[in-house]
Amino acid sequence: MTGQTEGPVLADITSEGQDCVEQHEGDISAYERRNATGNTTFHIGENTGNIAANSRDFTMNATTNKGGIDPAAVVMLARALRQAAPALELPEEDALEFTQLATRLESEAADGSPDPGRIQRWGTSIVGILNSPVVSGALGSVLAAYTGTVLPGLPPA
Repeated sequence: MTGQTEGPVLADITSEGQDCVEQHEGDISAYERRNATGNTTFHIGENTGNIAANSRDFTMNATTNKGGIDPAAVVMLARALRQAAPALELPEEDALEFTQLATRLESEAADGSPDPGRIQRWGTSIVGILNSPVVSGALGSVLAAYTGTVLPGLPPA
């Protein structure tokens, strides 16, 4: 057989690996606990999920805001607005504008690089509709408050 060696193949290990084997009988968890210097910290530019689920002594710094706006929260808001639109009993023209604004919000927030100015402008228009006399009942006020929470800094309508 050409190119193959017979017998066991030896692996090279680092000095840390050697210490783990000699001092902790290969128990990597015990070795890591002994050598722990505190919490493990990772800095992540843009996160799309929970990386440290069920972890202890772990710090995760993730940027999920674009210009003060959390795109995932805006998508959820837009979907809630569209689902609530029939219950608001808006006049047909206002209902169409309302659902179009919610769709624009969702599309912009789902874009890889959402424009905070557009989102704020559309959010202001949505709050204007929700606070207008054409909306009756508490649902409009609740949705306006929710919109203001997701999109802080909206001017009062």
